[in-house]
Amino acid sequence: MEISTSIIPIRWDDLKQEIVWLDNSQIPWREVYNSTKDLSRLIKAIKSLEIRGAPILGEAGAYGTAMIANNSPNSKSELIKNVKLLGSELAQARPTAVNLSWGVRQVQEVIEKGVASGMSCEEIKEKAIALAKDIQKTNIQATYDIGKNGAKLIHDGDVLVTVCNAGTLACDGLGTSTAPMRVAASKGIEFKVLTTYTAPLYQGARLTAWELHKDNISVQVITDNMAAHLMREEKATAVWTGADRILVNKTKESGTVYNKIGTFGLSLIAKELKMKMYVAAPTSTLDPISTIKSVKIEQRNPEEVSVLLGGTKVVPEGVDVINPAFDMTPPKYVSAIITELGIAKMPYNISLPTLLSNKKSMIKLKSE
Repeated sequence: MEISTSIIPIRWDDLKQEIVWLDNSQIPWREVYNSTKDLSRLIKAIKSLEIRGAPILGEAGAYGTAMIANNSPNSKSELIKNVKLLGSELAQARPTAVNLSWGVRQVQEVIEKGVASGMSCEEIKEKAIALAKDIQKTNIQATYDIGKNGAKLIHDGDVLVTVCNAGTLACDGLGTSTAPMRVAASKGIEFKVLTTYTAPLYQGARLTAWELHKDNISVQVITDNMAAHLMREEKATAVWTGADRILVNKTKESGTVYNKIGTFGLSLIAKELKMKMYVAAPTSTLDPISTIKSVKIEQRNPEEVSVLLGGTKVVPEGVDVINPAFDMTPPKYVSAIITELGIAKMPYNISLPTLLSNKKSMIKLKSE
């Protein structure tokens, strides 16, 4: 089987000078592409989950910042002002996923360097767009490398459990948690995937099942509250998830994983059943700055819980709803973190900083 990359979740349209994206909120019913050159529309798309998934948010952050620059007048002072002010607004559209602010910052820095070096406004704008495209290419290549690294951990007869969607729609290329699955399947390895509904917006049922089914990978959908029972009854072998942020420092917090709500629960079940818990993510998701205390868990609209996707209200009037989008999985429950640079294992306060150090060395060598 060939590895599929037919889904294009986001891109820059050179002719129209705008961002184009596949609307995740419409899948699996319709494949709708939206586009804009307006920042407020892009932010709305990010907040409403038309555009979602940590690596894709990194690309959206980069393209969005390049768009801000491209829309700015040919005045360096106005250009810098807009990129800083509006870029900050874009970076806060979804606070838990570190890739969004990372993508914004990458393009902000190249614009600032362009101004400092005396480049013209037009040259700076072209450089910003070029960098955003490079970030997307790098993201895509990272998914292939994650796939190659992680496929070694998948074997014939495995039953893999996943949550939410960390596939092409969320990560570009082969996805993150789905990349090892796709590479393993292309090598003829036979396995089965159980994907949870991932309430309240059903990204596992709607998106992951849609992607894997398109690739002829055996996938079955289960509700979130079936997970513990079916992981035991189906003799599941490993949980595979993506990540929206992974802390990296020299303390015991290193390796703490922030991902879609439900990930922590799966890690606890995996621990009890003596299963592996694998997290796949590019190094752009590694966060060497934040601590557990400083990370903000996004609280989303209560109506996502109280009203089903079809519009039926299921929570009585006047009853409060809590709707956190993410949870935190402590590193002791994580068997390995698979990145494009390699596989990190405990102790993460040594293995993850080493990966980041290797990446910095590679970037330095590339620029020399």
